[in-house]
Parts: sequence; structure tokens; C-alpha cells
Amino acid sequence: MPLTNDEIAALTKDIAATNIPTIPELPTPPARTPSPQPSPTEAVDIAATYIPTIPELPTPSARTPSPQPSPTEAEVPDTIVEIPESIREANTSSWAARNPTRAIIRPRTPPPRLTDAQKASRKIKRDQRLKRTKNLHDAVAEYLNAQKTKIEALSRAHHVTPKHINDIIGSQTHYRTSRKNRPAGSRYSLAELREMVAADPETKGLTRQEKEGYIAALEEHRQKKVVSVRANNLAAARDVVATTDRIVKELDDLRVRTGVYGTLFVVRGHINDTIQSAMHGTDNSEDFWEDVYEHPMADFLRQYEQWACTQNQIAVTGKKDIVMNYNNYETSVIETYGVRLVGWPHGVKFTSPSNIGTVGDIRKLRDALKARTCYWTVLSPAEVKAHASELDTRRSAGEVVRKPRKKRSDAGVPRKRKDGSSAGRANKENHRPLKRAKKNPAQLQEGPKSAEFVESSDEEEGDE
Repeated sequence: MPLTNDEIAALTKDIAATNIPTIPELPTPPARTPSPQPSPTEAVDIAATYIPTIPELPTPSARTPSPQPSPTEAEVPDTIVEIPESIREANTSSWAARNPTRAIIRPRTPPPRLTDAQKASRKIKRDQRLKRTKNLHDAVAEYLNAQKTKIEALSRAHHVTPKHINDIIGSQTHYRTSRKNRPAGSRYSLAELREMVAADPETKGLTRQEKEGYIAALEEHRQKKVVSVRANNLAAARDVVATTDRIVKELDDLRVRTGVYGTLFVVRGHINDTIQSAMHGTDNSEDFWEDVYEHPMADFLRQYEQWACTQNQIAVTGKKDIVMNYNNYETSVIETYGVRLVGWPHGVKFTSPSNIGTVGDIRKLRDALKARTCYWTVLSPAEVKAHASELDTRRSAGEVVRKPRKKRSDAGVPRKRKDGSSAGRANKENHRPLKRAKKNPAQLQEGPKSAEFVESSDEEEGDE
């Protein structure tokens, strides 16, 4: 049967109201009566209600708690984008929360909690059901014992084995069943469904426009189920597991049918997701990674997950390929890019996380990043100028603001290449020899040609 208007409305109802910011409606002025112009203060208040909530910037991972600024200095950009406080307070706990403007697939509503009376009633029904089941099993066992005795009597009377009689009974009960009475839960054929629709009185008086409306609503409902997001992390994880199982089965079946090789990696796309990473390779595809790259397939899965969790992130500076510089943080980061790291944990040395020696300090930094007490903020142009003035004052006082690069111990001493040394030869043995460029025949130099006939010494002695 086609979907009714109520069913379509219930299926296509937008359930993302909790994630989409609510926009209040302005009161409609009465008809034919011009409303007075609002004052500037009222206009600002009204416009403020239409500002949607900006989604939060994803926090960087604990291994790289920096916007990756480059060590080279550059001029302070003329335009600095100020990030509101609401960005750090937005919800990024799930894929649906990070995409508030997209439709959400309706999750299954958990059943309500049972009262004590309902629990007692269900217990009584369960005990009665168990008692009925036990009585049924006892009756079936008694019937099977009687049937076994009857089969043994028939086998003795007709001089056949009991197995032969059981085979006859099985062929009559399992292979000659009638399908006239349809069991509960079975499916109808397409022809039967068409007959039911044609006989339904609610579908007989539909116009062409109504039919097209029902078809469009059904297609829209199907499309929303495909492109909508899952409501929470648990539903997203279940969807990933079910879909991955189907893909793995399809890959294995394709391998059997065509002999192809395939590798599948499935990782989460955000640190707050609860999706379990998975990998699969048809036949012996997992041996490829160890044979060629000399690393197990699981190492690439972990690296792929780390890379995926850092993608599609909104950078504070708006630039890519920036490297953090802890030694010259005030000049290469604050002065160059106009950003500052706020909330570094007290008692933890300000250095690269790889140089932090204790597990406790690493955990403090990780907890601060996860709790968003340690985050990057954009400085205003006035703050950037004030910081630059402070650095100039410190330079004028003779303080070394930027740490110079360490020089080589043999700086200024001419060095020669050691091509013929033993170290050079050992180097060449450890490295793959370089391929020489092939030359065209026209580029080869023509050397001296030898004589066509060469006389031997025996011939010369005979002539003498």
C-alpha cells in the first residue's frame, strides 16, 4: 500500500531541531497599518537573534598541539580574523553535532522504564510461558518416543530398516508442503502487491497529480535516508560495522568470481568518534605491505587514522603546511601569524611533546587539550602591534629575542669530497647504484676504426 499523508509526514519530519539553531520569528505587523521604525538599539537586538551558532573548531590531537607555524619569519598579516568565544564552546562530540544543518536519521526510541507492577506482571507471564513451553516439550518427547516405538514395529512387520521409514516420512513432510496457506511474515510477489493496490478503495480515486506527489515524497524519503547523518556516535558506529561487513563480503565474493586483489581501510574521521578502525585484504593482500614496505598492514592503518583525524580541520591561521617552532615561539608564531597558545598546563615545560620526559606531564597536556582549557586564539591587530613593540624594546635592551641557529663545528673550513675513501666506497655499497642516462646512437663519439685485414707474424716471416 502507498504511504499515507500522516506516514509520509512522520517519516520526513526533520528531527535535527536540537542541532539547528532556532531562529525566532518576528511579529507580523497588522494589515494596512504601517509599523513604526525600530530604534537603532532595537534593530541591533533583533539582528542578534538571527546570528546562528558557529560550530566549534576541532581541537588538534595531543601529538601535535600546535597550528604548525614555520620557523621562517614573515610580516604580520594585515587582516586578522577574530574567533568568537562560541566556537570553542560548540559541540563536536558526534558527526551529527558537527553538521547541524544536515538532516538526521531518526534513532530508535528506547522503551520506557517499567514500573514495579509491570515488572511483576511480566514475571508472572514469563513463568506461565516457561511452564507452557516445558509442558509442550514433554508432550513432544512423549510423542517422539511413541513414534520411535511405532517405526520399530513397522520395520519389523515390513522387513525394512527404521532409517528407510524415516526417509519416507521426511520426504513427505519436508518436500511436499503446500504453499496455499501463507505463513506469517512471508513476502508477497509483485503481481500480488499490484492486485492489492488496485483493489484498495483509497487508491482508486487518486488523480495524476496526487500520484506524482506520493512518488516524489517516497523518493525524497529514500534520498534522505541515504544522505542524512546518524544522530549519535553509537548509531554511526553500528552503521559503519554493518556496511563494512557487506563490503568485505562483496570483496571476497568478487575475489572468488574474478580473482582480483583488494584492500580495505576504514578509520574514524574525528577524535571524538567511537568508530573502530578496520582493515581487510582479499586472499594474501596483507603480505604485500610487509613484502614491499617492510611494515605490517596494521602500521599503515594507524597512520591512516592519525592522518584522517587531522583532515578537514579549520585552522586558526587559515594557512596550511605550517610547522611549530617552540624555540622561537614569540617571533616565529606570535609575531608572524598573530596567534597565541593559551592555557598551557602549569608545571609542564613549554617544548615539543616528544621532548617531554614524563608520562604525567604528557597526560596533563592531553587532558588540557581535550578539556579545551589549552587552545589557540587569534590576536587582534592592536595586540599584535603591542607584542611587536615589546620585542623591539627587548632587542634594544640587548636581549636575544630570537635564538640563533647552531653553527657547524667546522664552519668556515673548506671541506673536500671523499669519493675515493673507504667511507665513500662503503657508502656506495650500501646504496643502490644510480642509473646512467641512455645516450642516442647519434650522440656517441666515433672512435678510430681498425684495419679490415690484420697480418699475422707468421706471414711476415714467410715473406722474408
